[in-house]
Amino acid sequence: MNSKRLFKTILVTVPALAFLLLLPPRSAMAAPTAADARQTLNAQLQKLKPGGVTQRTVLFETVTPGTPNGGYYPFIVTATIHDYGPGYPANRFYGETCVGKMDKWKFDLRDNGASGWVAQGRMTVSDSRCTKNPSEGVSAVAMGSLPGKPAEQGATSTPPAVAGKQQAAAGNLYLGEYACYGSGGRLMAGMGFRLLAGGKYSDLDGSRGSGSYRHDAGSSTLSFSGGFLDGQKGSNVRITGFQISSTVNCEPWR
Repeated sequence: MNSKRLFKTILVTVPALAFLLLLPPRSAMAAPTAADARQTLNAQLQKLKPGGVTQRTVLFETVTPGTPNGGYYPFIVTATIHDYGPGYPANRFYGETCVGKMDKWKFDLRDNGASGWVAQGRMTVSDSRCTKNPSEGVSAVAMGSLPGKPAEQGATSTPPAVAGKQQAAAGNLYLGEYACYGSGGRLMAGMGFRLLAGGKYSDLDGSRGSGSYRHDAGSSTLSFSGGFLDGQKGSNVRITGFQISSTVNCEPWR
């Protein structure tokens, strides 16, 4: 190659290389945004609103992304949950308004296997404060008195292809620490445990030994053998937790 042709090649190649270097990596472009986290969490929390609550509003203060780990995208979330129930005005019971706080709770977003996101982490606020409403249609706690803003409207971004493969392989069972809640969102002391890879589980302090579990993805059930959960069976298994009975549900601990 003569010197003139070499010089022309350099002039064309250098700007192209510079442009490529300025592009973010594919994983960074495909990672969920804070808006994705707000929308995903809001959608899941809406599905979990208690009976008697007709309007749930999730007000987000801060949603801070962490360092991705494979197909997991962590976010630290501070938010307020405002639950309004109308009661029975004909009986002069005007319901109540409950307010709960998520203060720097950690959630992981991952591919839901259907071109969307699912959030895993604790979803139940066990220390909400409830106040009786003063009159029909009037909330005891004004929304404007609370910090934060509702999630944006619209579609979320599409997860990267690699996350979809990991989700399909892992199924809808979260591996890690769990806490269990009774009626009214009451935290049940002594019911914490940790699901491990390879079908094993253990209690949190090691005093009651360990056992095994079997996850049947087809029927969405989880069966325990040995240890303090021996004979227990979870139903409606999903990435956000499962039910042990009609009044007890277990969720990933934050």
